[in-house]
Amino acid sequence: MAHTAAEKIILPACLDMVRTIFDDKSADKLKSIPSDSTISLRICTIAEHLETMLITRLQSGIDFAIQLDESPDIGSGTTLLVYVRYAWQGDFVEDFLCCLNLTSHRSGLDIFTELEKCIVGQYKLNWKHCKGITSDGTANITGKHSRIIKKLLEVTNNSAAWNHCFIHREALACREMPQNLMRVLKNAVKVVNFIKGSSLNSRLLETFCSEIGANYTHLLYHTKVRWLSQGKILSRVYELRREIHVFLTEKKSHLATVFEDDIWVTKLAYLTDIFGILNELSLKLQGKNSDIFQHVEHIQGFHKTLLLWQARLKSSRPSYYMFPRFLQHIEENIINENILEEIKLEVLLHLTSLSQTFNHFFPEEKFETLKENCWVKDPFAFRNPESIIELNLVPEEENELLQLSSSYALKNDYETLSLSAFWIKIKEDFPLLSRKSVLLLLPFTTTSLCELGFSVLTQLKTKERNGPNGAAGLRVAVSSCVPDWNELVNRQAHPSVSSVRCHLGAEVMSISHDT
Repeated sequence: MAHTAAEKIILPACLDMVRTIFDDKSADKLKSIPSDSTISLRICTIAEHLETMLITRLQSGIDFAIQLDESPDIGSGTTLLVYVRYAWQGDFVEDFLCCLNLTSHRSGLDIFTELEKCIVGQYKLNWKHCKGITSDGTANITGKHSRIIKKLLEVTNNSAAWNHCFIHREALACREMPQNLMRVLKNAVKVVNFIKGSSLNSRLLETFCSEIGANYTHLLYHTKVRWLSQGKILSRVYELRREIHVFLTEKKSHLATVFEDDIWVTKLAYLTDIFGILNELSLKLQGKNSDIFQHVEHIQGFHKTLLLWQARLKSSRPSYYMFPRFLQHIEENIINENILEEIKLEVLLHLTSLSQTFNHFFPEEKFETLKENCWVKDPFAFRNPESIIELNLVPEEENELLQLSSSYALKNDYETLSLSAFWIKIKEDFPLLSRKSVLLLLPFTTTSLCELGFSVLTQLKTKERNGPNGAAGLRVAVSSCVPDWNELVNRQAHPSVSSVRCHLGAEVMSISHDT
């Protein structure tokens, strides 16, 4: 769309306006505006400009952190996306660094070599300034036959901190569940695949749901590579359970029998609730400009909540308030007490398993550094010398913290600025504490920006437009840098500046719409 909107949408409208206000001769002059190929060149020019701005900042010697992830491309290769976070103009900035198109069946060493060529060879950056590396924990990134992360840590002299993506860890922790509940999940997925796998079935269900006035008319696909899909597809199946049952019965599908089983539907209600709660946790771990303290608090808070729910279910009078659909279902339907007790034990077993897997993927000892540096989160909580002594800081750091925590003016800054912006602002007055805090906050905790980049890249690239310009379009779509439009206009070779301004304006409109 960004490549064709000017010629297919904006230009015809302009021709009609000029022809109406003036005449055909004036309208014909507008036909000299460049075609789609020139628009592609303009997009590449804007992307190169944004890339130069970013690399110039990083080449100044500032510290940075990266997150990287790879995904199969629309073609036969693989795409590796890298995002960067760095301090600039008083706060952290997160931006798209590079997109590498790799051929399939590349080893980890080959991928690292390509990354090295881009970061060091092309961009002239020094790995010693990289203070954080974040990726998922898949074998092609961290496995014994890949070791991309190991090579990256080696070139940074092991001064960079590696974080396994929190969202990926949460997704791994959620995969384990009792077999009976797993069968419920698999049957729900089979129902979705039976309907969504056939365009005819999908249209018939949509028509049926529309005719009876259902709240929803579509089912959603489930895929393991999308973090929120389980909760969403289960919620939709549960909300449309009666409509789906009627539809499957008319289609004479054996899957209709599962909706006639009250026990199965009751378990489906529980899975809908628990995966909806996990979706909420996943959303809290996404977004820009979040810090590790926030994410660890969300994870540890959820872990404690799991322990509380287990205690509730183990009590003599179990409570199901935390699972609203499950509670509503058992209140509206007559369920045998023995059967309900069996379901409760399965739910308790699942919550126990979930608690154990969360403890495995988020062990307490991994967060000891945060406990030791809890003063970073709130330096004004340590106002007296006794509390500062317990922090194991060097004497110079202790003196800085004592002076900092006694300043009411800085406390106002702390309450109004983001945590990263606060520590960057006081780097001149409190260099030791500021440096230590920035290095702790700089690394990413998730690869959500890479996932966002893959989604944007999927929209930009098609089989017909699967060339090297995909990276340029991606940079224009997601870059945090603001282009210098005057410089871009002045470098163009067209005789009419006004026409170039108009042309660039059309590009900006189309790109903004696409983004």
